[in-house]
Amino acid sequence: MLRKRLNLWLALVVAVAMQSCIAYRFVGHGAEGIDDFKTFPTDTIHAPETAFEFAVAERSLLDTLRIRAYNHAPMTFRQMIDTLDSKHPSAGMVVVRRDTLLFEHYRGDVGADKHSTIFSISKSITSTLVGMAIDRGFIRSVDDPVTEYLPELKRKAPEFGRLTVGHLLDMRSGLAFSENYSPNPLSAMARLHYGRNIMGKIRRQKFKEEPGTRFEYSSMATAVLGAVLERATARRYADLVSEWIWQPLGMERYALVNLDDYTHRMAKAYGGISTNPRDLARWGRLYLKGGQIEGRQLLPEAWIHRSLSAERAIANGGFYTNSWRAVTLGVKCDDKREFTTEELSDAMLRIHEQEGVAFDRIVATQGKNGLWTLRVVTDTYYALGVFGQVVFLDPAKELVAVFLGNDRIDSYVELFYKMSRYL
Repeated sequence: MLRKRLNLWLALVVAVAMQSCIAYRFVGHGAEGIDDFKTFPTDTIHAPETAFEFAVAERSLLDTLRIRAYNHAPMTFRQMIDTLDSKHPSAGMVVVRRDTLLFEHYRGDVGADKHSTIFSISKSITSTLVGMAIDRGFIRSVDDPVTEYLPELKRKAPEFGRLTVGHLLDMRSGLAFSENYSPNPLSAMARLHYGRNIMGKIRRQKFKEEPGTRFEYSSMATAVLGAVLERATARRYADLVSEWIWQPLGMERYALVNLDDYTHRMAKAYGGISTNPRDLARWGRLYLKGGQIEGRQLLPEAWIHRSLSAERAIANGGFYTNSWRAVTLGVKCDDKREFTTEELSDAMLRIHEQEGVAFDRIVATQGKNGLWTLRVVTDTYYALGVFGQVVFLDPAKELVAVFLGNDRIDSYVELFYKMSRYL
């Protein structure tokens, strides 16, 4: 509590001293949260007149299923949710398999009929739009440089001419942007989130390395994607989501997307959408069905494969592909979780033999201490928001699970993965 007060006073001093609009917004709005749509300008994402309705299971295996997760003793799914709920003043969850609603739960400020800002899950929705824009011919290819659509950037930095749509989708942009969520109104993330001119920030953006060099998560990368989409299609971001996603998928409620301000009206494509759990499940359904809904191919199957590909995620170095994440599992060998370089090969061999895991799914990562950890990359995927919001997909089980909350954890990824193994 004392630290929060000190941070608030620091922000206030900065605001007064610098008369900065960013610091003023930071102090006036407070820290970001799931009700961000109440304090920023918004555009409306329109729902259709008729919604797609999930069937509702009369009885579900989840009523009796016992799961071991987070080092707890086995609990029923409901008991596990109640335990995790104690960490979340507000939470909402739905679990859908084969278009049947198996589980639904709400607490606090998250509800079936309430908006909740989903933050970086918006990045994965932006990726959906990019795939649709390519399919419709507005963007030719993921290999196109962004200067094809934002030609003014040619004069700003030579790297923009080598920065491609694919680099942005895979977070290999090379942009000099620090993804820092500390309560500092002068940080790059705060300037993007609270600033009033996203395009102006894009024009002033520098590079710290050549695009495509390595994976580094960056909200600025998706901000550039949002600008590319609006320029390539000559349409507003909210209109694209309305016409290409929300209406064809039969969403139940309208959604909102935050804007930088009322003058520039650029959408926060990296983290500004507000919606509800059921409609996110309807969006996840698009990926489970190979991009085809009611006989209409809304999203190319090749785009689904690019997004839900363990191989691409591994190659990308960050278990991240096309603005989605592959679920990875930490593994140990002989009760050890860390290995010296000399032990690494033997540990990988034992995991391969004992667990039946293919070598190309075992990924070794070296820490700053010089020791290695091993992770297994699965065929399940998720989109993640900064407050622990999750859209989890298990294509083999035709399952989508959604959690919306307001705490910076990703616990529900593990829970959803364990749950999907039993269904």
